[in-house]
Amino acid sequence: MNKIIKEQLSKVTSVVLDIKEDVYHYVIPKATKFINSALKQDQCYLIEIKDFILNPDENSTLASNWNAGKTPKNKFYNAEVITKMGNMIKFNCVAVEDSSDNFYGWLPLDGFTVIKKER
Repeated sequence: MNKIIKEQLSKVTSVVLDIKEDVYHYVIPKATKFINSALKQDQCYLIEIKDFILNPDENSTLASNWNAGKTPKNKFYNAEVITKMGNMIKFNCVAVEDSSDNFYGWLPLDGFTVIKKER
């Protein structure tokens, strides 16, 4: 496979591709959303936190069990993926609106939406 083509295919974020040297034809379906499971460690993303994370109900154990009682306070964050464990991802986040608001903790895959990959 051509080095340039391989490099371009590795940048695809809408689907998870199994890139093989001997395959010369890939069909990439049109997607409108980033697949959260395609997040890579040590990469930065602009994420939107969903409302059920920002305003947890009284039965939610995410903050107490995973984040030492902390919950994100802003809707949009620039977030770096620290580690992944099952359906949970640990982020180091800085709020877009208020750069003094930081969140360091775990979020479930369905608790946020990736807007775009940063750099």
